[in-house]
Amino acid sequence: MYRITEITKRDIYELFRDGYTETDFFSFQIEYPYYGRMEEIEFLSRLYDLDKMQSNDSRYRSAREDIIQHTVNNDDFPNCWVFQDERFELKNGSDETFLKFLCEIFHPLVRDEMKEWEKFFNKVNELLRIDGYELYVKQRISGRAEYGYRLCGVDVVEMMEKDAIKDLVDEFKSGLIAKATNGDIDEKEYKRCRDILMKVPELKGHIPAFIKSNHTARDFRSYIQAQEQHYVDRRRIITSQMDALIDLLETDADPFMTLQEYIRLDSIGSGGYGTVYRYHNKCLDMDFAVKIYDPVFVLPEEQFEGEKRFFREAKMMFSLNSNFIARIYDVGRMDGKPYIRMELIEGYDLEKLREKEGNMIFARSAHVILHILAGLKCAHGHGVIHRDLKPRNVVYSTEERLFKIIDFGVSAFLDTENHTKLTKTGEHIAGGIFIDPLLQENPKLRDLRSDIYSVGAIWYYLLCGRAPSGSDMRNYLKQARSDLQEWEVDMIMKCLASNIDDRYGSCSELQGFIKERVQMQQY
Repeated sequence: MYRITEITKRDIYELFRDGYTETDFFSFQIEYPYYGRMEEIEFLSRLYDLDKMQSNDSRYRSAREDIIQHTVNNDDFPNCWVFQDERFELKNGSDETFLKFLCEIFHPLVRDEMKEWEKFFNKVNELLRIDGYELYVKQRISGRAEYGYRLCGVDVVEMMEKDAIKDLVDEFKSGLIAKATNGDIDEKEYKRCRDILMKVPELKGHIPAFIKSNHTARDFRSYIQAQEQHYVDRRRIITSQMDALIDLLETDADPFMTLQEYIRLDSIGSGGYGTVYRYHNKCLDMDFAVKIYDPVFVLPEEQFEGEKRFFREAKMMFSLNSNFIARIYDVGRMDGKPYIRMELIEGYDLEKLREKEGNMIFARSAHVILHILAGLKCAHGHGVIHRDLKPRNVVYSTEERLFKIIDFGVSAFLDTENHTKLTKTGEHIAGGIFIDPLLQENPKLRDLRSDIYSVGAIWYYLLCGRAPSGSDMRNYLKQARSDLQEWEVDMIMKCLASNIDDRYGSCSELQGFIKERVQMQQY
């Protein structure tokens, strides 16, 4: 961007070159070197690679040697020569180059606290504001302000380029996380960022409620604290929804948005792995779910392994051709982030189903379990164990009237010699009340009967409203559901046997017992 005029650049150059006169009872000259407490060559090295920059003196190979000769050895460069030297692009370069240079002048490591740096800072800001910019406190280092630059006093949104808006969203996200946890964000900065985002056309209808509903940073904090009790949950919500705004601004990098047939509608879920979005294909008149891998708490060295497991999950699910497993259509990268385009299941998971129906009668619960077993049977037939089966991972399709298994994220292959494991050897399996305790004790365990345990745990939950736990599982179930027959309780407890050899040996075996003993009705 080139909003800063030659006049403003000249005035700032002359301010540092000549200083200015301040009058009280007497007139006296105020001066301040642009390189502050540093040596000039030291300051310039913070911004430019002087060893690779060309020399204007043919006797020397680099700008560093050139500058040392003329500012240290001979001292024959004029004061503030750098503002006029074309190599540094301050006189005729972009606004960004000039503004970054000014921010560095007032950096806590550079500025000389014993001199009148604040007066020069205010003078510089007065000049910049004429052209619609200002320096502002971006953050604090050891209690001292570090400055950034921003547009001001103009129709900011119209003047901002898309990258600048994305930077603002990212910066605002950091401020919101700080305010929501144990830090702070300046009230003026909150209002400025909020006002800008509310005016960005591409973000219309997508501004998160925690911004849209709160006009002050104080109100935002009260709102987010009321929504989520724990810091980690607040951080997760803010991160996922602010990153979604950045994604909307990166439509040119979105392979679906580049196709006119696709329209991104909304975010339909998020978690530690990233976010799932709903897309609509106008040509097919069909919605899809797009799962984007963008984990919140992952170290850089873990990112690559995480992406590999994400793509393996997609490849594995693509091979499972079953009406009882969510279908995968394709995979790829969206702005560098892995994604899976998959079947969008309109309906609700088993947690919501149980909230709706309450404790199920045995025949109804058996109907659900048969659908789950059908999906698992397909997976096991391809040598895949789910290992994380729980009510949230089973979704009822209201259109097909089927229960479908989703999310094979921590699955593993039975044949570890011929297949690369989806879960790293020794990796901790996230503890869960529906996961086989034997699997939690030994994450390397590769046995399909671990999934049989999870089936039994879900069945138990559908009947009495809680997952099995403790040594009195059987008695609790019988007391909670006195209508259950002994053989019905036996069937569930066999799934939950602590000795893996006492469980049903396969999905087919359990399916056979259910179909033989349970009088199925039309559900």
